[in-house]
Amino acid sequence: MTRDEINKKSIKLATNNKIVALEFATGVGKSKIALDIISTLFTTNVPSILLVVAELAHFDNWKNEANKWGYDELWNTITCVTYASLKKHKELKYDIIILDEAHHIGSDIRLDIIDNINFDKMLLLSATLGELLKQHLSNLFKVQVISYKITLQNAIDWDILPKPKIFLVPLRLNSVNNTEVIIEEWGKSSLKKRYKCTYSERWEYLKNKNKYPNVILEISCTPYQKYIYLTEKFEYFKKFYFRNKNEAIKNKWLQIGSQRKRYLGELKTPIVKRFLKNLKSNRYICFCASIEQANELGKENSIHSKKDNSAEIISKFNNKDIDHLYAVGMLQEGQNLNDIEVGVIVQLDGQERSFIQKFGRSLRAEDPTQYIFYYKDTRDTEYLQNVLEGINESYIQEIDYENNMI
Repeated sequence: MTRDEINKKSIKLATNNKIVALEFATGVGKSKIALDIISTLFTTNVPSILLVVAELAHFDNWKNEANKWGYDELWNTITCVTYASLKKHKELKYDIIILDEAHHIGSDIRLDIIDNINFDKMLLLSATLGELLKQHLSNLFKVQVISYKITLQNAIDWDILPKPKIFLVPLRLNSVNNTEVIIEEWGKSSLKKRYKCTYSERWEYLKNKNKYPNVILEISCTPYQKYIYLTEKFEYFKKFYFRNKNEAIKNKWLQIGSQRKRYLGELKTPIVKRFLKNLKSNRYICFCASIEQANELGKENSIHSKKDNSAEIISKFNNKDIDHLYAVGMLQEGQNLNDIEVGVIVQLDGQERSFIQKFGRSLRAEDPTQYIFYYKDTRDTEYLQNVLEGINESYIQEIDYENNMI
């Protein structure tokens, strides 16, 4: 399948159907195809077009794409909004609505808003939408959402994206040294006494709360023990929620899951910091587990929600004033980055879309290289198996970084 054949099939689907989902891997060219569809469908009149994006910064990417492909005049007819401001367009009518990174429409509030905007055609653009959301939209608009999927492996097999090198960097949690602390608290704040114990001694306090009624307990433990502790709490609240269906318990369960994922990610900071020295001559993007980690690895070149100069940093990277970026929850989607040679993923989250978006950043290189750090025999391993499913194993190699085999 060539780009031209993908383009023609996409246009045909959009011509013959009201709602089409283009579920294309990052790098296939969803935005260019969307512009081609509009140009083909509306040749005799000036169309009313609503383009919905996740972030204001994505407007410039679309504008640049329009300019690149000779669609400046068409661009001037497009109304651009973010999902956050979509509510201002309720009760209006558009010839076509384009939902960029369309998975953002999935909340109940946003589905209600889009249900109150009239349209003739709709394009849903995303690396992957999920069957549940497509079914919600089909039920909402009483018309089948027609999906056209191109996976990462499809794009590689068809020579649309280059064959990558995927290096897995396995790590093991330390089960010897007590470098971590777990805090447990109970009782009246004004009466609390502080106690310290080891992980094996914790039950003396936890099972004798009558004897120790007001406590701040500092439990000294290994990284492995802290991981087990968080996993046990996660499973406890998960089971509790499914027995009682209490939303507060659900929130607690999910918070602990996020805490465990962040913990695994932040444990890798010193390891990744040493590793990145080997890439100092490469242009790379490092996807970090937390803001603290991004600042530790490369504060001046970090991109996250607490930075107010993210656009400036991205511009410096694209202009090659800097060669390294450290991102937290940003740059995964809707952002073009120039000449990335290497991608580094510190922490997976098991979501296929997130991985495709992160991986897709480095796949624009001529000889793309991706490093993925993970802890063996933890939730990390499950995440890894999930996101690599369907990817040709010949691209994947495990390296023993701890023994300097890089």
